Amino acid sequence: MTIRLGSVVGIALSLTLAIVHGAMAASFTGQTLRVQQWPTGPEAEALKKYVIDPFIKETGANIVVEYGHTTASIAKIRAQKDDPQLDVVLLDDIGVYTLAREGLLDKLDLSKLENAKDIFPNYILADSHGIGVTTYIATILYNTKVMASAPTSWNDLWDPKYKGKIVLPPANVARAPLLALMAAKLNGGDIDNMAPAWSKLQELKPNVYSFLENRALSAEDFRSGQAAMTIDLVAFWKPYVEKGVPVAMAGDLKEGFFAFTGAASLVKGGKGNRELAYAFIDKVLSAEAQRGFAEDNWFGPTNRKVKVSPEAAKYMAVTPEQVARAIPLDQLKMLDLRPEIIKQWNTIFVH
Repeated sequence: MTIRLGSVVGIALSLTLAIVHGAMAASFTGQTLRVQQWPTGPEAEALKKYVIDPFIKETGANIVVEYGHTTASIAKIRAQKDDPQLDVVLLDDIGVYTLAREGLLDKLDLSKLENAKDIFPNYILADSHGIGVTTYIATILYNTKVMASAPTSWNDLWDPKYKGKIVLPPANVARAPLLALMAAKLNGGDIDNMAPAWSKLQELKPNVYSFLENRALSAEDFRSGQAAMTIDLVAFWKPYVEKGVPVAMAGDLKEGFFAFTGAASLVKGGKGNRELAYAFIDKVLSAEAQRGFAEDNWFGPTNRKVKVSPEAAKYMAVTPEQVARAIPLDQLKMLDLRPEIIKQWNTIFVH
């Protein structure tokens, strides 16, 4: 009988993987890892499907999951700092920078993450206190039935032809400060000089139709033609696009778009097995998991090996060139500016 070299290599590789997976399961069987992640919904469902369920099967570990937006995760970790009850936290980049500054996260040892070598370098956050697992684009979304072509500049929001047709984000969500920052930039200011933003936003007021308090209702405004543009995270509109709402992403604005990173971090003082925690984070970083997030949720990958379908790729930043179009953002400065921005926003648009 002749045995080909390729068959021998294949058998050896299969045996090696079996041994590795067997050893992993043996070492973690019965152990518990406590993970804080984003709220229940499509994001949580995708994480369960592509990470948690297969990870439990591979390792035999018990994963206890708690849910909350980034602000809630920050509050929880602060409240538990003297007696941490979490091991791994999945949260937005602002949460990583905030908690790292407060000394509540452990610095990641990237050598313990096999998939870290495939992560684009700009997704290593806060001096390795977090590592990006997904990206979200915040930009202008436009009505393809009202507008013949995509907006090419943020200044298009101010065009008089769209009087009474712009849906703005409410003051209490992150997109409002982003638009305020863009208004400052368009009017000669920047993050260190926000004063020009207020008069620019005042000029936008006649174009405002409503505020994005309920996406389902705003989707109907797009369907009816009442709304021409809004500013939002593209991924949140996936269910409505799939139902035929005429919404598309403005991905080629000359000023660029804003991008956020969903990241994984180790909670300082977490009581779970640290090797198990690293194995879990590595699973989230894998190309297989991130491809699932991209196709199911339109969350852009941070792993350079991920291949996204052309249909899904239209709604995210995938290539290094696309990622480079994101507007640089000092998250900590934006955090400090937030109270003043909300105050001015409400003065202009609410009172």
